[in-house]
Amino acid sequence: MISLNSIKDNLQEIIMSIPNTDNIEFAIFSNKYTLVTCTKNYLKKKGTSVHEPSLKEVIALESVLVNNPGHMPSCIGCRFKDNCPATIEILQCIKANDQIIGIISMTSFTTEGHDLISSDIDKHLNILNQIAEIISMIAVQFSRRDEFTYLDSTIELILQNEDECKFIVNKDGYISHHNSQAVKLFSHCNLYTNSIFLIFPEDIVNEILCDSHLFKKYVQQDHFSGLVSSRPIISNDEFLGSIVTIEQRTKKKTSLVESRVTINSIIGINEELTKLKNDTLKISKSSSTVLISGETGTGKELFAKAIHYSSPRANAPLISINCASIPENLFESELFGYEEGAFTGAKKGGKIGRIELAQNGTLFLDEIAELPLFMQSKLLRVIQENVIEKVGGTRSIPVDIRFIIATNKNLEEMVKNNTFRLDLYYRINVIPLKIPPLNKRKEDIEILSQDFLRKYNFKLSRKITGLSDEAKNLLKCYDWPGNVRELENAIEYAVNMEETEIIQKENLPYKILHSEQLSSTSYMKEKIEFAEFETIKITLDKYGWDVKGKTEAAKELGIGLRTLYRKIKSFEEINSNN
Repeated sequence: MISLNSIKDNLQEIIMSIPNTDNIEFAIFSNKYTLVTCTKNYLKKKGTSVHEPSLKEVIALESVLVNNPGHMPSCIGCRFKDNCPATIEILQCIKANDQIIGIISMTSFTTEGHDLISSDIDKHLNILNQIAEIISMIAVQFSRRDEFTYLDSTIELILQNEDECKFIVNKDGYISHHNSQAVKLFSHCNLYTNSIFLIFPEDIVNEILCDSHLFKKYVQQDHFSGLVSSRPIISNDEFLGSIVTIEQRTKKKTSLVESRVTINSIIGINEELTKLKNDTLKISKSSSTVLISGETGTGKELFAKAIHYSSPRANAPLISINCASIPENLFESELFGYEEGAFTGAKKGGKIGRIELAQNGTLFLDEIAELPLFMQSKLLRVIQENVIEKVGGTRSIPVDIRFIIATNKNLEEMVKNNTFRLDLYYRINVIPLKIPPLNKRKEDIEILSQDFLRKYNFKLSRKITGLSDEAKNLLKCYDWPGNVRELENAIEYAVNMEETEIIQKENLPYKILHSEQLSSTSYMKEKIEFAEFETIKITLDKYGWDVKGKTEAAKELGIGLRTLYRKIKSFEEINSNN
């Protein structure tokens, strides 16, 4: 049975993240007519006592508009009859798996709020419906964790008597049981709510959740290194989950291969990022030149490393060059090397250039826009002809190199302004990859924050278990001009400043704490639009994306077929613009 009380903290986070700048308050009730959570002003005005007949009416009708609070038939018997502090209220059922699991209320206690809601009832009812959908999805997801109930206290006692770190996950990867050793090892994360997807890379998780074999592999991460093994739990030929054991080791065996940056090292669930990761995996086996574009701090070098270490060149050198860090008069000698006596001050025996150092491997040229024009023509020759010539040299040296180029600037605009060569641009823009900025993938902020928290707990010998709801909301509202790098810096700063086990909002950097980059209204709209899109996508995946499937999906969603087509088109336009 799905219970809203089991996700009370999640519900509190949702309603606290919805702005009340328009004098609008929210409350959520269980299907047992009890208050689960509400905004502070709602609690102040109405308290925790609930008038059951009003909620029973909502459950019977599924949605109710109370436009004259205190003076309606359902108000009879309520302590607020004839003197209700509310000026207007809309109540909507929350459903999951075709069952009513609770009620959500949108209320105002002011004349301004009454006028705002009553001026467009349909709009505000739609907002309430979408919030209810978000709650429903969270509740269904959380209930799946509770399905894993085959373990009793006896097995928990066995776990506690184990010397090694042990925990048990269900078939969805949620941790249901763990011993004290696991708590010590993963003190930086909440084992009761986080899945193993936030502890291990995706490839390790897939092995742990495999129902057909035992798994054992050495894993080296920022917060621990050790031998990870798992054993599937099967009952009546059904895979229920796995028992995971971690044997910590301070030194790695020489026979084991060191873990490297891969596509799975790139963290995020954003749809655009996921597609980008899939495309990156496809092109990693190729030798074609890649142009990675994106704002500063989005992780261009991480993608370059992932491509290299997922390619047949993984055991050959990866040489990185930041074009902005090399003085213009040293570019040629740094990239191509020089022969002995090529110029005054040249080293005896000459020098091998960075391009030649990447022989048989990958050359990563970051901030290519800073490459001087005279060097652009020389680089073009290397890419086209696969040869270099050292400064002061007389012979061409063949090279076998894959080029990965990165930029945070608009190269097409630079071509128009004659500051970047057109022929070089076309030569490097063979496989373009554009990394979305962090403010376009806000669903990844909490996941990234937890990963950085694990990293800096380990580095700084701290035991911070998570972030407060207020801190999370601030991080989600901030615009992140410095992208993922700025987020990592913010978490490192907070870990240094925090004195408790939970990062409080006041220990975030000043810039974030006092940011006004995003208005409350735009954040609310963005969150609701994303939830609406996810709901439509899940429903279409269920019935199919053809005409018949869309017809059935529209029926389940309670909207017209034309409305469904319009929303799909709208989402497609938003994605294409981004």
